[in-house]
Amino acid sequence: MNLNNRLDIIQSQKLVMTTQLKQSLDILNMSNLELEDEIKREAEENPVLEMESKGDVDWEEFAKNIDNKSYNIKSYDLDNDFTLENLAKYESNLYDYAKDQLSFLKLNKKEKEVCEYIVDCLDKDGYLGIEEKFIIKELKIDKDYFEKCLKYIQQLEPSGIGARNLSECLLIQMENKNINDDILKSIIIEDLNLIGQNKIKSISKKYNINIEDCVEYIEKIKEFDPKPGRLCSNEKTIYIQPDVMVRKINGEFIVYMNDNANFHLCINNYYKSVLSNPTSDENAKEFIKNKLNYALNLLKNIETRKSTVLKIAEVIVKEQNEFFSKGVKYIKPMRLKDIALELGYHESTISRGINSKYMLTPFGLFEFKYFFSTAIQSKEEEGTSSTKIKNMIKGFINEENKLKPLSDDKICKLLKDEGITVARRTVAKYREEMNILSSSKRKQFIK
Repeated sequence: MNLNNRLDIIQSQKLVMTTQLKQSLDILNMSNLELEDEIKREAEENPVLEMESKGDVDWEEFAKNIDNKSYNIKSYDLDNDFTLENLAKYESNLYDYAKDQLSFLKLNKKEKEVCEYIVDCLDKDGYLGIEEKFIIKELKIDKDYFEKCLKYIQQLEPSGIGARNLSECLLIQMENKNINDDILKSIIIEDLNLIGQNKIKSISKKYNINIEDCVEYIEKIKEFDPKPGRLCSNEKTIYIQPDVMVRKINGEFIVYMNDNANFHLCINNYYKSVLSNPTSDENAKEFIKNKLNYALNLLKNIETRKSTVLKIAEVIVKEQNEFFSKGVKYIKPMRLKDIALELGYHESTISRGINSKYMLTPFGLFEFKYFFSTAIQSKEEEGTSSTKIKNMIKGFINEENKLKPLSDDKICKLLKDEGITVARRTVAKYREEMNILSSSKRKQFIK
């Protein structure tokens, strides 16, 4: 055994990811909204960066043109005074709404405390999110007292909150609507799983009722809200903004960036002047240089992202020309590798470039990923894309007889008639990916 120490020179290659490169890849991978949040965060942390709103009011011009009038400005306390401005800022939610209603009930101090505690234990759907035994232990009350207070909660709006499970939620709504029906109540308590499996015949046989009456019971249950708490949700709707737009101009499809941001980034001129001033502190200059370099890299990476996304979009439009001319039925197979070879990029770059990116086309808004699919054997020379097959399956199902829905085998035969050969399990896989139920669960019965 040789235990001598020695030095060896070994030549090897390593990929060193710099901070700038990592930032560039991260920015390329971001959606429009994520990028906007990142820009705002950087503008807050980096004094060199400035975010200028495109819609800023020219206050100097406003001051010149304003009439010479005097105004009495009342001073008020934003926290205490009731003003329309404060009212507009306030957003109610399930918990505030429920507690407001409690104030109209005749509750003693202890009951109100317990009820408010239970309200705070509700999840966003309105269900009791904590086991009752923990509440009983925490508040040092007995089960009967808990049940009494929970009953108060279950009387509140939206109807159905305070339930411990789905059956109880539906029963509360049934009771609040003054519906008295023993069969309906039993179905809700015992047979929600059969409804989910669309086993209408099993339910009708169990309760000795005909199919039409059974369907009416199920339709009545579907009128109830399984997630009543969502009615009071103050979650804001997030609207998708297309990254690129495609328009047909003079017979040619033109792609351009959707540059609709209400602000743009720029470098603060004050810090530039500090750098050029020979009397400025050297430490301050060094700090500004570092921040300036970071700001310039950010701006450069944002521009690189725009350029890359635009190039990818242009190749997609070129490769999917039939889709943009004739519609979704004419989409063809396309892989990340095809775009990467066309642009001379790595596949991972293309993957980041299409992630959470959207394109507004003459046929609607589509995610970039929509255009990428594998080829399936068909009579066509280039094969048929899986996306096209999914659209065809969806079309067959939309047009089927709802009393006799198409089985996966039947859909296979219909596809074969169109010149596309796929296995039954492939049809089942695509159907499940589109969240479409099997034929037995899609079957409807005459009312």
